[in-house]
Amino acid sequence: MQYKNLNSNERIEAVKLLYSNALSGIGVSALVSFVLVFAFDLTNKTTKQEKIIWLFFMLVILAIRVIDVIYFNYTKGVNHRFNANNFLKRFSVGCIATAISWSCYALWFHKSSSIVEITTTIAILSAFAGGSANLLSGSRFTSVCYSIILLMPYSLVLSLSDNYYQYILGFLGITFSAIMVASSYKSATFTQTAIKLRNQNRKLLNEMESKVEKRTEEIYRLSNTDPLTNLLNRTAFLKVANKQLADHPNEKLALLFVDLDGFKQINDTMGHKIGDQVLKEIAERLSTVCTRHLYKCRWGGDEFLILTTYEDQQDLFNFAKKVIKSISAEHERYKYQSWVSATIGIALFPEHEADLGALIRSADLAMYHQKRTAKGCVNIYNNDLKRQQEREQLLSQQLAMAIKNNGLRLVFQPIVDSKTTKVTSFESLLRWQLNGEAIFPDEFIAIAEQYNLITELGLWVIEQACAQACTFKNVQPPIAVSVNVSVIQLQDPDFVTKVVNIVNQYHVKPENLHLEITESVFAEDKLTFLAAVKELQKQGFCISIDDFGTGYSSLSSMLDIGVDIVKIDKSFIQNMDKRGLSIIHAIVQMASTLDFIVVAEGVETLEQANVLKEIGVSHLQGYYFSKPMEQHFVESYLNEQNKLCS
Repeated sequence: MQYKNLNSNERIEAVKLLYSNALSGIGVSALVSFVLVFAFDLTNKTTKQEKIIWLFFMLVILAIRVIDVIYFNYTKGVNHRFNANNFLKRFSVGCIATAISWSCYALWFHKSSSIVEITTTIAILSAFAGGSANLLSGSRFTSVCYSIILLMPYSLVLSLSDNYYQYILGFLGITFSAIMVASSYKSATFTQTAIKLRNQNRKLLNEMESKVEKRTEEIYRLSNTDPLTNLLNRTAFLKVANKQLADHPNEKLALLFVDLDGFKQINDTMGHKIGDQVLKEIAERLSTVCTRHLYKCRWGGDEFLILTTYEDQQDLFNFAKKVIKSISAEHERYKYQSWVSATIGIALFPEHEADLGALIRSADLAMYHQKRTAKGCVNIYNNDLKRQQEREQLLSQQLAMAIKNNGLRLVFQPIVDSKTTKVTSFESLLRWQLNGEAIFPDEFIAIAEQYNLITELGLWVIEQACAQACTFKNVQPPIAVSVNVSVIQLQDPDFVTKVVNIVNQYHVKPENLHLEITESVFAEDKLTFLAAVKELQKQGFCISIDDFGTGYSSLSSMLDIGVDIVKIDKSFIQNMDKRGLSIIHAIVQMASTLDFIVVAEGVETLEQANVLKEIGVSHLQGYYFSKPMEQHFVESYLNEQNKLCS
């Protein structure tokens, strides 16, 4: 009980540690006491009375200990330099009295206990002994004595029993008691050593605090750098670049948006591991080239940003070309010559934009415009691009309002059975008229994707298509409506749920809503959308590949998805006298093997329709049958077609 190696301050800390854990231990002891006394069904009234008497004495002991804890907390609050030895003696007496009470319970009621109660009792005593190693680590003497008194007597009694099961429990209890004694001794020794070190080695503590500060700085550095390239990450770049622009509003600065050309080919042919090594090497080259420039960051994927000062535009062009030359130089280590190059878009501050976000978007726009024209070159943001950007921003705002206010509309083009020319479904096509100008889907769909409107727009289209499908409920055989779905929609984790809710709302059967995905989805990671497609098919929706033959699909991809419909792109229909006819034949053969429906798009003449029918294409779509029609013409068109086909 004495702390010969601890000074008065250290003893006070040890006692504080003991009392800090006391109430939880007392509470558990009280709770378990009630459980042991009342949890088991006792037919012997004498034993039941004896247990209640034992419970009374146990609660008295625990109440005294609670009072002692309250007194300790009061004394500690009034006098921080209290007599630690007196409190330690009282605390130890209370703990040992509790242990004796537990041990007496086990020994006294052993003969009247069932095998379940014996097992429960030894388990509880073992648990208390195990907990004491930590809760009583402030006193070595108390911790060791508590473990021995609590568990050892009852374990010895059980080990002397003729009952094999009790003998095993006793043997395990003795073993566990010995382990707990050793553990309590080590834990208490460790605690005393820790207390001594904390109070006697302030210098060491300061050194540890210094290390923590350094580690914090290291964590800050890691959180602000890209882990692969060690350049600034996106968050850190935005922070420092915004500060630079705010602190130097009149300084001539340029934002370079660097996008790698050919990097996807590296990933596809040599693997992502080599791709990562190439990115690291490119980042090192950028750091070598950009020694006098402000900030560099990996913006994401294979895109990098550079914020730099400049003298004039010629100086800026020379620097950008130097960056491209460095990136394009042969990477001898990976043996792929100059597969990787870069296209750079530049925006100037404050000449073009005064806001960092707008500056980045302008440089990005300049880069993509240059990429469409000629890769591997430099392009500076200009008035034409500015007008294009302003138009995109205007269209994005108007498109958001049009979605909200039903300012768009769907037109419908029929898909017919090649043998009967009877309509089997309609493809819904989106149209938008803004202030008398027809905005083409190629333009506003791209804007919807760029400005995060595509999900809302796509759901609006599905709702309108379902509303149209409702009008076909009484048509036999049923007529389906198809809608186009973008990659971004498929990446929405809630997309399937949203579509199911819409068809349920309009009481449309899932098989009467066909979802068309373009082959561009195959350019993405298939795993991001494959699960969504499978779930849609599981719900009963038909999945169609649109514009087949112009994108990225392969036989393996089609097998993975298990498509229901394949729509041959119209370019093959228009070139049936060349290689197009061979490709159509091949697709029809695949359809018979893989069991999917083939639709030929862009049929414009009777001759084309007849050739496709003879080849075996089951469904046709194109101007020969009908141009896309407004919604109010659909019913009359169907009536007319029914008359012709009857």
